Amino acid sequence: MERDPVATIRDVAELAGVSPATVSRVVNGLVGYSDETRLRVEAAVKSLSYETDYFARGLKTRQTSVIGLLAPMVSDALTSQVMQGVEVEAQERGYAVMMGRTGAKSAYIASYLRTLRTYRAAGVILISAVITPETRQLLGPTVPIISVAISDKSGSPSVAIDDEQAAYDATRHLLRLGHRRIGLLAGNAASIYVAQPRKRGYERAMAEAGCTPVTATGTFFYESGAACVDELLRQEPGLTAFFAMSDEMGAAAINELQRRGFRVPEDVSVLGFDNTSTSLHVNPQLSTMAQPLEEMGRTAVKKLLRARDLGPKIMAHRLIERGSTAPIGSAGPTPPAPTS
Repeated sequence: MERDPVATIRDVAELAGVSPATVSRVVNGLVGYSDETRLRVEAAVKSLSYETDYFARGLKTRQTSVIGLLAPMVSDALTSQVMQGVEVEAQERGYAVMMGRTGAKSAYIASYLRTLRTYRAAGVILISAVITPETRQLLGPTVPIISVAISDKSGSPSVAIDDEQAAYDATRHLLRLGHRRIGLLAGNAASIYVAQPRKRGYERAMAEAGCTPVTATGTFFYESGAACVDELLRQEPGLTAFFAMSDEMGAAAINELQRRGFRVPEDVSVLGFDNTSTSLHVNPQLSTMAQPLEEMGRTAVKKLLRARDLGPKIMAHRLIERGSTAPIGSAGPTPPAPTS
C-alpha cells in the first residue's frame, strides 16, 4: 500500500492562503497574526494532518529543517539573548532549533556535532566559539556552520562586533568622565579572540591618555568578579573606575565594592560589557558596552540559510549609560578630557 506523502509547511500555507512564516508562527505559538488567520491555519493543519516531522523531511530532501545551536562555554544570560534571536528567525522561516549546552567538554561538543550531522541539519551556530578543523571534520563538509559573538579574524563564517574597538570606546568613555585610574577586570587570558582584543583596546585607550593600565584576570563569570576587584585594589588602592569584560564580572564588581563601603557611582564607576539581562539585575543598574546579541542571532540564521553568504559580518556596538558610571566629580578636580 502506497504511503500518503508527508504534508509540508508550504502545503499548509497554500491551503490556508498565508505565508510559510505565518504558519510557523501559529504552530509555534508566536504572535503577529489575527484570530481569523490562526483559525485558517489550524484548519489547514488538521485537514492535512501536518506534523513538524523534521527527520522524515530530511530523508526526502537530504536536509532537515533543523538548525543546531551550541554553547560550548558562555554565560546563560548571553546564550539566552543570542538564542532568542536564533529561535525567532528560525521559526519564522519554518525551522526548528536544537540547543546544546556543551560546556568546555570536547566529548560533549563532538557528540552534538555527530548528532547534527546524522540529522542532516540545515546548519550549525556556535556561540562564542571558533570553528576549528576538528569541528569541521566532525560535522562533515556539507553542513554550513557559523560563529556568533566571536571572530578569529581569519575570514571564517562569523557574526561579531569589533571587540578591540568596543573596549577602546568603553575605556574612552570612562576617560571622558574624568577617570584616570581605571582598573580592568579581564576575562580568561587564553581567550585569544575575545579577552585579548578587549585588553588591547583598553590598553590602547589608556596609553593614548598617558594613564597606566591596571589589570586583574578572571574568567568572564560572576564568581571571579570579587577576586578581580580585590586584586585591583591591592595593586592600586586609588582606582576610581572599573571596566569589566563582561556584565557578570561588572555586577560582581558593584556588589563587592559596595560590600567594602564604596558608593557606586559616587566613589567609583563600574562599566560592563555585553548588555545582557545581568546588567539590569544589580543596583545601581550597570552601564555597559552593548553587543546586539539578539540581532546577531537572527543575522546568523539568515547567513546560514544563504550558504553562499558565510563570510564574516561585523555588527555595531554601542554604549548604554545607566546608574553605575558618573563623572569623577567629588573625587577631586576633574582632569582635562583626553583629546581625540
